[in-house]
Amino acid sequence: MASKTKRHEARKKRQRRAVPGTPTFDPHAEVIVDTWASLAKLMVKIGATDDPETAADAALNDAVAEFATKVQRFDPIRLIEVARLASLPMAPAGAVAPIVPDASASRLELLALVALAAQQEVATGVASQQAAVGDQEMSHFVSEALSELDRLLHLAQLRSFASADPTDKLALVSLLIQGGEVWMRNSSYPEMVEATNGALLDGDPNVRTTLVAELGFDATDALAVLNACHDLQETAMNHRIDAMRSTMLQAMAATEAGRTDNTLMERARSSLMTMFEPEASDVTVAVADIASHTSIPEDRVRAVIERFRLDLAEATPVQVVDAFSTGKNPLRARPLIVCANERVVLPHPALHVFAVRENLEEHLKTSTSWSKYAKHRGDLLEIRTRTALGRVLPGAHYRDAFEYYIPANAAEATGADPSKYTKRVEGDHLVLLDDVAIIVEDKAVALSALSRGGKKTRIRTDLTGIITKAAEQAGRMRDGIERDGGLRIEGEGWVNLSHIREIHTIAVSLDDLSTVLTATAELVRAGILSVDNIPWTVSLHDLELITELVARPAEFLLYLRRRRTPDVTVMFSSADELDLFLHFFEAGLWVEPDPAQVRATFPFLPEPTTSEMRRYRSQRPVILTSRTDALDRWFYTNRHADADVPSAPKPTMSPSPVAPLIDELQSRNVTGWLSIGATLLSADLSVQYRFARHGDELLSNPLPHGQGRSLTIPITACVDPAEGWLFVWATRPAAEDPASAEKRARDYLRAKKHQLGLTRGVVFLYDEPSRSLLKVLYDGHIGPLDSALTAVLHSLRPASGLQRTIHPNAKRPPHTVRSRPRPKRKR
Repeated sequence: MASKTKRHEARKKRQRRAVPGTPTFDPHAEVIVDTWASLAKLMVKIGATDDPETAADAALNDAVAEFATKVQRFDPIRLIEVARLASLPMAPAGAVAPIVPDASASRLELLALVALAAQQEVATGVASQQAAVGDQEMSHFVSEALSELDRLLHLAQLRSFASADPTDKLALVSLLIQGGEVWMRNSSYPEMVEATNGALLDGDPNVRTTLVAELGFDATDALAVLNACHDLQETAMNHRIDAMRSTMLQAMAATEAGRTDNTLMERARSSLMTMFEPEASDVTVAVADIASHTSIPEDRVRAVIERFRLDLAEATPVQVVDAFSTGKNPLRARPLIVCANERVVLPHPALHVFAVRENLEEHLKTSTSWSKYAKHRGDLLEIRTRTALGRVLPGAHYRDAFEYYIPANAAEATGADPSKYTKRVEGDHLVLLDDVAIIVEDKAVALSALSRGGKKTRIRTDLTGIITKAAEQAGRMRDGIERDGGLRIEGEGWVNLSHIREIHTIAVSLDDLSTVLTATAELVRAGILSVDNIPWTVSLHDLELITELVARPAEFLLYLRRRRTPDVTVMFSSADELDLFLHFFEAGLWVEPDPAQVRATFPFLPEPTTSEMRRYRSQRPVILTSRTDALDRWFYTNRHADADVPSAPKPTMSPSPVAPLIDELQSRNVTGWLSIGATLLSADLSVQYRFARHGDELLSNPLPHGQGRSLTIPITACVDPAEGWLFVWATRPAAEDPASAEKRARDYLRAKKHQLGLTRGVVFLYDEPSRSLLKVLYDGHIGPLDSALTAVLHSLRPASGLQRTIHPNAKRPPHTVRSRPRPKRKR
């Protein structure tokens, strides 16, 4: 270890090199740390009691009652607008709203619900009547109320923690679902959701006809009305800003000119107050204005408003907080607040796009069109999934919505004769590209309101229908390929898949379940997934966006490998799939495997080194905060063309030195180009640099007697035998016939692969005269060697003596040239 003085000097040097002004702390992490600190203080207080659950419940009820008393003196509609201005990010038209990590729509929603419920108590005489409110009083209240709302939510969280049964394996999954409902908004980009909603609800003429006949409007009408409400609220706010700016400038100009105009000063003061604390009539929207803005008949507008209006019945503040904090958000499907004068207001725009589908599906379930809609929903998901995969797997062979045969009972399974299987089952997608098979199952069912509200039995039922069934269906196809070497497909017959060496399974959900789908380890613990059958579970919108971001297919396959590793969601915790994916772009989403398991998988390896054991043991779980700031900017500028807004760069994977080789493999359509490319990309960056140099180094240091050179490297940083590879860099000297050089390389590759017990390998064969890549030779052979290759096998040096790098002396020119022939060396 370096001396203490040297370490201090090195640290100072790094600090001097740091870019001035660069933030040293992740603002998203800062919010998490502050939240944990707040929770920790409450835990100390609540945990000291004999009954934490009862104590947390009592503390929450007291805090709600105190807060409701404070909020009763204000007009809830005016208060909602003041809170909107204080808590939501804003930007000029055409610009990207700034990223504000602690801007929480959940706090605004909770404030609105408590204020409306408290007003009901005033109206029914439960509380005292409202008193006059002074200037800026609401603004001061809101600035303090945001932290009080956080305290309410934190107390509710503690109550949920305290009431959770530690022996219930589904408890954490339930808490994750509830937490997502409380804290997360826009888990998918609203533009993508809006397009999907339109295709779902108005894409099928029968479904659209049903909605119009039974509700008086369609999904397009509903979204247009809700969008118009938000747009008109923004327009009114902008008018207030313009009026304030104009009167303030006039007052300032008069003051500078030495003219004191009391009337003008009063107008300036009033415009300032109106900007930040407007009257209810200035922040609500009339039905006629919505009809004019959308060109939708007024009766249709009223039908939409009636369907999407918030109904709290006679709920008290305590009841609405209980509902909200357990995932039963009253605003989720009905976000429109209708005032006594029939004017309407939206608390914020993050709810209504999602409310359209959930609300209208709620109605369709009661109609005769539900079965048609459910089929249309499934068909749309299959088409969109297939399109997304086509972007990242070009040239693959696709089978979509097909039927195949599996054993109907144990006797058929034992016989392992596919021609005698009698049970016909469905498969959604089978994608084949050389030695890789990707099996995809689509699930268009949604998580129910009961599940979102934390009902354990319904959670298990819903997640079984969405995740477990998809995993089982994908797993049985995988098992058939591995067991039988192929599938008997209806209408096609026997399809030989014995060449497949790598199989991945994916479960695609139409519903956005970010907090659940990223918690694979918890799904295994809860029995929703089996540890030996873990698909990549992903929402359709995340899959579509990821396939847009991927620059080359090898990146996608590598992400599949990493994402399906059981330890990944143990080591990396994230509430969003895109955070995991962007961390993969940044740092690889790499988990150091257990060296003992690696040795069990590849017995030829030597005993683990001390450094390997240290790296493995030093790993610690990581909580991934938001990684999507740059993605948000790219998405917005990419989909909102504006000459005044420059296009933001698309997030990309860290540059790789082997990228040119990966691209050349694909352009040549080399057998195995996808799996070879992903394996090249999987190496550490320093190893990738060496991979990129190996060909040139061999060509620059030819053997003196005209023999070809080679370098053999096994790829074994994994515990899955399917990911083990043998990489060989070799050269063809000028005197060797190209066909002979290819045969020599192929024979060596297969024999060496057999010796090491590896299933796949590749030779990068370079031509010494032209210094070009002559051939890329893939081998996926398994099983015994023929007699000729057995002889080659005997000529190889033992696996224990395998050299993994070029010897340093190989880079130096030889001092002498021997005239006598050299004995044949084992390779």
